[in-house]
Amino acid sequence: MNKFILGILLTIASISSSANFESVWEKSVGWTIESTKIIDSFEHENGRVESAFQGCEVGRSIYFRDDTYVTCNTKGYQYAHAPTAILLSKRVSYGDQASKIWRMIVNNEMYGIE
Repeated sequence: MNKFILGILLTIASISSSANFESVWEKSVGWTIESTKIIDSFEHENGRVESAFQGCEVGRSIYFRDDTYVTCNTKGYQYAHAPTAILLSKRVSYGDQASKIWRMIVNNEMYGIE
């Protein structure tokens, strides 16, 4: 009986995880995958650096293992040690000016970045 209940719980968790994954990628239609990077650390507002990923806060710097970084412009919480970030871009035009907007996906959660 316990194996049966465990099987049902794992099935529900799998379906829930798949639904979230699909919704993140559905939001990504039209975006270009620019790169993947491993997150090394982030910087708190007070300047303290922490070696994990705890989601985004507006203005938070996220550092990657290749010595590059991005700055968050949206909020969202999760905790992960050295997760892979998928960096996406999309070209947008405003009149005669063109630029790129950026997004970062970490563990099926999307964040706005600069």
